[in-house]
Amino acid sequence: MSTKASINYKGFDFDFEYNYYKGLPATHDEPAEYEEFEIYNITLNGIDAEELLENEIDRFESEVIEYLKD
Repeated sequence: MSTKASINYKGFDFDFEYNYYKGLPATHDEPAEYEEFEIYNITLNGIDAEELLENEIDRFESEVIEYLKD
């Protein structure tokens, strides 16, 4: 399921869409499934910002994930 959110990153308000999968604990029959975040469609003032963040996308995604976990 896609969800929209916003985050202030380096003084700019970025909008983004993401999918989140909570994961499942391991059982006797199945291994654990880990939580997963997929962040996409990053915009700044309605303009595609993925190229702008190209060199910092990993850092941006880390901050988004921490923001979403809180």
